[in-house]
Amino acid sequence: MGRKILGLDIRTNTISAVLLANSIKGNVIESYFHFSLEPNAEENGAEKSSVLKAITDKINVSDVVCIASFPAEDVSYRNIRIPFREPKKIRQVLSFELEPTLPSPIEDAVIDFQQLTLPKQQGQTGIIAAVIEKTKLDKYLAELASFRINPQAVTIGGYSTALCLARLLELPNHSVIIDVDPEWATLFAVSAGQVQIVRSITLSSSSKSPVRLISRGILQTVSAAEDMLGIDFSPEVIYLTGAGENELNIGRELSDLLDLPVKKIDLVQEVGITVTQQAGRSWIPDQMDNALSLAVSEVHGSHGLNFSKRQFAGKKQWIAHKKDITKTGILAGIILLILLFNVSYGFYSMSKKKNDLDFQVTTIFKETFPEVTRIVDPLQQMRVKVKEVKQQSMIPGEAEKNFRIIDILNDISRLLPRERDIELSRLVVGPENVTLSGDTATFNSVDDMKNRLEKGPLFKKVSITSANSDKTGKRINFKLKIQF
Repeated sequence: MGRKILGLDIRTNTISAVLLANSIKGNVIESYFHFSLEPNAEENGAEKSSVLKAITDKINVSDVVCIASFPAEDVSYRNIRIPFREPKKIRQVLSFELEPTLPSPIEDAVIDFQQLTLPKQQGQTGIIAAVIEKTKLDKYLAELASFRINPQAVTIGGYSTALCLARLLELPNHSVIIDVDPEWATLFAVSAGQVQIVRSITLSSSSKSPVRLISRGILQTVSAAEDMLGIDFSPEVIYLTGAGENELNIGRELSDLLDLPVKKIDLVQEVGITVTQQAGRSWIPDQMDNALSLAVSEVHGSHGLNFSKRQFAGKKQWIAHKKDITKTGILAGIILLILLFNVSYGFYSMSKKKNDLDFQVTTIFKETFPEVTRIVDPLQQMRVKVKEVKQQSMIPGEAEKNFRIIDILNDISRLLPRERDIELSRLVVGPENVTLSGDTATFNSVDDMKNRLEKGPLFKKVSITSANSDKTGKRINFKLKIQF
């Protein structure tokens, strides 16, 4: 059974939404939206509410799984090391590690982290810690809740795109992914299939061009990666995404400044997803990829940084789905009991059938070989007895001359015609020959018998041992010797 996933990417100046239908047949984008906001939309909130209403009017949010993101510039990032790997322990000490570096009280912050695999860790675990003010996060969630949108996961804009590229594609060992908004750019340093560093830089508070600001930010990120991660980070490719990329047109200039190839991202082509074209709208990767990546991350079951994991979140999820989980558990239990019953009944039936067959075999054996009183293995004992019977029916002698007596009698009967007046009185079977005695009407009959028997396949030579008239003179007594 398929499901529908709504990726909702909320930025300072834009809102994008993608509805992805996920099933065993594949992933299909059923609908998508992109809205640009006025510069003061963040202050009055009216335009943002209007956009969210337009989206919820088109999509029944009660039937979908929603994954949302908010502006990356609202989050602070720290790369630190912890002397253990257990996530529970890391979460317990993370607040104490971050508190000296934060401008506001730790009680007013919401924290999540991503573990890293670093070379030469020496018993330490590298993590990316992300911190957002609780009031800002609550404001985003309250805005969504007012339109009955309750996201299952909440992350930062652009982060899911970087995760999708790092985990689903074969990127170079070192690369930089840049998510560009008109006023902000978020840089993701990717190494060995992981997002290792996240940095957000402003593009509107300096006299320098956005391209030069981004170029300087990349150089600072490379230096930070080498210092904090202890690796020789040399990016081979720069990937660009985000709604501001086309507006600022930074691709070629950035490539010239850094002397590196710059590639634009098209997640639909990279991941292989079908897009249902909508009338009056065209799919623009720069605008839609971040919202799409949120839904794709849900399909693959990994969101990385997720700020929806509050205290008691697991309990709330359990309460919300308790009824469905209970029904599923009961149904699974019933199915398991039925399977166990079928297996048990099948085993009982097979055992009963085996016992019946064993009884029949034993009964037949006793009837056939009553002289055997101790029955251990009826089948094997029967084979031995049959072999003995076969040996008894053979003519003793060399192995190649072991003919069955029944075969000899069959040949004699077949070779001597019924219309002949022949009376057989004696048959003596020896290891090398057969002696045949009897009487017939004439001497010619004796010669004819000899000639006919010599044509048999089992007989090599037939000789007349004697042929004499009986006392009456009407019959001829004969004796034939048949050699094998």
